[in-house]
Amino acid sequence: MLKARVITAIIVILILVPAILWGGAPAVAALVALFSGIAAWELTRNLDDVKSPPGNHLTIVLALAVVVSFYYLPLRAVPAAIVFMPLTILLFHLFLYNLIQKTVPSAAEMTFVVGYAVIPLSHAILLARLDYGAAWVLFVLVVICLGDAGAYFAGKYYGKHKFSSNVSPSKTLEGLGGGIAGNFVGMLVMEVAAPGLPGVAILAQLTLILAVLSPLGDLCASALKRRLGIKDFGGVLPGHGGVMDRADSLIFGFPVVYYFIVGTGVVVLPL
Repeated sequence: MLKARVITAIIVILILVPAILWGGAPAVAALVALFSGIAAWELTRNLDDVKSPPGNHLTIVLALAVVVSFYYLPLRAVPAAIVFMPLTILLFHLFLYNLIQKTVPSAAEMTFVVGYAVIPLSHAILLARLDYGAAWVLFVLVVICLGDAGAYFAGKYYGKHKFSSNVSPSKTLEGLGGGIAGNFVGMLVMEVAAPGLPGVAILAQLTLILAVLSPLGDLCASALKRRLGIKDFGGVLPGHGGVMDRADSLIFGFPVVYYFIVGTGVVVLPL
């Protein structure tokens, strides 16, 4: 299990890092489209009202349409894609579905899939479109992934005190501490590797926020899996599960970093 986990992580790193560094926003958009499509498939196959055609196919198409809008729309117009997404889903049901009595549960599940997974992950595209965007995307990935690694190893080898037995029995306070340590190691790595990022004071604030939100994202995914009665969302990443099993913390990470640096003026949006 550990061997497969490490090998998969190395392969993913060897793909993601060069693509982000040299491919820029187009490469990030392509990666988000790929992972969002897989995430939408993983979620729809576990939701009763969209697990079969046309619901599952339509959900994946809508997911990809959201990714495209995050890449092509002006940055200040992107909120329009979020506002009109549930209305578009309802219109699809009005014109494409015969069973009008299933409109509410089906539309709600489509909206959930896109709102829970695709829209947050698509904020990686918004980060990539900013000045020094590749570094911001890598900052989120490195801080969260090293935090996940720290939590895994600290919990595995030192974990004794559980803190969320009802939702995720394997989570421990020791793992939480190891995760926070990993987050700040990731911050230091990025401070050295990407000197164009803001100073340590700003990065430390962001890292602390990510250190709080990352475990919450993990717990949200664990609660959802327990509700659906599944162990993993999928199996495309040996040793890790599915895309949604690895993206649970990134779902919180990309949006919070984007709105922090834009909202506080660390990065100014182009007119």
